[in-house]
This record gives sequence, C-alpha cells and structure tokens, in this order.
Amino acid sequence: MQELLNEVLVAMQSNRLRIALTGFSIAWGMFILVVLLGSSGGFQRGLYKTFHLEIDQIVRITAGKTVIAWNGMDKGRQLKLNMSDAQAIERSPIQHIRQVCPMAVQQMEVSSGRNRLTVPVTGCHEDYLKVDYRQLTAGRDFNRNDMSQRAKTCVINQRLSRQLFQDKNPIGQYVKIGDLVFTVIGICESTFNEDISLSVYIPLPTMLAIFRPDGTINGINLVVENLESAQHNEHLERELHDLLAARLGASPKDYKGVMISNSYEQILSAKKMIAGIGIFVWIIGIATLIAGIVGVSNIMLITIKERTRELGVRKAMGASNTHIITLVLLESVFITLVFGYIGMMSGVVLTQLLDNALGTAIPMFQNPTVDFWPIMGCNFIMIAAGLIAGYVPAKRAVSIKLVEALTS
Repeated sequence: MQELLNEVLVAMQSNRLRIALTGFSIAWGMFILVVLLGSSGGFQRGLYKTFHLEIDQIVRITAGKTVIAWNGMDKGRQLKLNMSDAQAIERSPIQHIRQVCPMAVQQMEVSSGRNRLTVPVTGCHEDYLKVDYRQLTAGRDFNRNDMSQRAKTCVINQRLSRQLFQDKNPIGQYVKIGDLVFTVIGICESTFNEDISLSVYIPLPTMLAIFRPDGTINGINLVVENLESAQHNEHLERELHDLLAARLGASPKDYKGVMISNSYEQILSAKKMIAGIGIFVWIIGIATLIAGIVGVSNIMLITIKERTRELGVRKAMGASNTHIITLVLLESVFITLVFGYIGMMSGVVLTQLLDNALGTAIPMFQNPTVDFWPIMGCNFIMIAAGLIAGYVPAKRAVSIKLVEALTS
C-alpha cells in the first residue's frame, strides 16, 4: 500500500498545476455544497421556530351548541364536557394519543395587597403549561401532591407577576383568587413571544372542588404523536368526534356541538415545504460538485494518455490489470479527498463564522451550521466522486494494448 501511495504522489508531482486547477473545482463544489447545506439548515431551523413546528402537536376539543336535531332532541342545545369525557378518551383504544389534558377556565379577580385584576384562571393538571405553549422561568410546576390534596397553589405568568408584585420575587408569596388565598409556586412565560395577556394556573381538582362544583370543564387538550399522514389525522379526528358525540348526545355529523381544532394539515404542509428546500439544496450542491468530478475525470484521462508508454512498460514487467486500476483509482480518490476536504472545511468555517456573527438577529435564519450526518454524507460523496471520476480512466488504462503502448 505504501508503494502504491508513493507512486501516486510521484505521478501527481509531474502534473501539479493541472491537478491544482482541477482540484480547485472539486474544492469549490464541496465548499458551495457545505455552505448551501448550512444556509438551508439555518433557514429550515428559522422556519421551524417561526412557525412553531418543533413543539408537540396539540388537538383541542371543546363543546358548543348543536346545529342538528338528534334522537328527538332539538338543535341549539349547549353541550358540556366533564372529567368523565376526558377519562373516556384515556380508556379508549384510539391511537396516537400520548397525553390527555382536561382544563377549566373562568374569569376571576386576582389580588395582592391593593393590586386587583380580573384575569382568566385555568384549572389544569401537571405538565399542562407546555400544552398552553408556556414554559417555567422560576419556581416549579404542579405535582401529584398538588392534585391529590387539592392544594391552593398557583403558577402565574411574568406579566401578571409584574402587575401584582412589581420587582419583588413572587415565589412563596400569596395571592387571593376570589375569596381564597393561594401560594405562588411558579412563574411562566410564553414559548413564542412576549406575553400580552395575564394568566393564572391552579390545580384542576382545586378548581372543580371550589369553583366548578358541577364538574364541567371547558375543554380537553390532547398531545398526539406519530401522525404520519393526513389520513391518520382524519381518522383520529373522526374517532374522537364519534366517541364524544355519542357521550354528549349529538349527531355524528354535528361538528358544531363537538368541535375539534387541529392544525396538523397546515403543519404537515409546512414540514413538506421545508423538506423540499433541503432536497433542492442537495440537488444544487451535488450538481455543482459534478462539474468538479468531470474535471477530475478529464485530468485523469489526459494523464493516462501521457503515461501510455509507462503503463505499457508496467504491463510488460508483469503489472496486473488490478494493480493499474487500483493505481488510477487511488490517484483520483486522493485528489478528490484532499481538495474536497479543503472545500468542506472552508465551508464549515464560513458557516460557523456566520453563526457567530448573526446569532439570533434574524429570526428566519437560525444557526446556519452543518450537522454531523450531512458532513458524513459529504465524506461519502467525496469518496464516491473519486471512484466515479477514476473509473473511466482506469478502464482506459487497462485497455491499452501492450504493443501500442510500447511503440507510442
């Protein structure tokens, strides 16, 4: 192997300028491919963040007024959800549901000292904040003890915290919700943009026991997963609607009595568009790289023609066709790898500099760097390109007749 590499290096030294110019086309093609991958990745991540495609998919179920008479009952009836409906969904064999999150909300007066505000108070279970697109910034979320003991604890959002407590740390402080005192255990903020609303969250069992003795809830939110097509999504919605319509006494065709809100189709279309951008970038980058591959193949053909006599002497001295093919392919792969790595690393450095310079200044362009697997893909492409570029010249080298080679 060492001998073969020495032969390759000696052959390349005799064509340094030609190889350098040809190698530049490989380096440029790989550089363009990496920069395009980094830029498209940054654009894709920006789109995911802007359109909130990276968060869990939520299906929201609410009850409204019926618009179709059913089983002797007139239309215009106000349907109501309760906890048994949420439990029925949990017990059902309906697939793709990861978490069931019932909630109840009503406007109530919340006060601390002289500060009094009327805000929506939401009764919910633990881990509901992410369903409402919020995240904790201080304190803790509700736990099972809060639920089982119907604790008078609450989580408030940052804007309400500023309204009630100004710059004071609200964790451990008390607020009045209605006529009862609750302890603030956590602060949350919107996952998207700055909050423009005021929000309070309390344990759902506490809400039902104190403020909703009739047990009614406003909605059921479902965290769903593994929906791979629009057909799966439609089937899920139909199963949910049929289950709740039968429980609430509504027509299976009444989509106003049982309302299901789901943005899956829009999310799926956006994800397909983003994936299409990635595929398009790969096509453009590889097409640019092909120009370099053709250049390497051409330089190898010219080299073979110039070394016709040398190859003839090698064959006369007993060199096998396999040896000559290996020699040509090694030279081609060596040129492709060396200049390809130069182009690839230059692209990686440029995308890293772009990331450091831009940061989060452009919301639609986030972290324009290249991930590990695309880099591995580039390595594979470079090796394959070298083999492809050297194949035709290698076949040409072994097809030279010995007499022609020695008399050339």
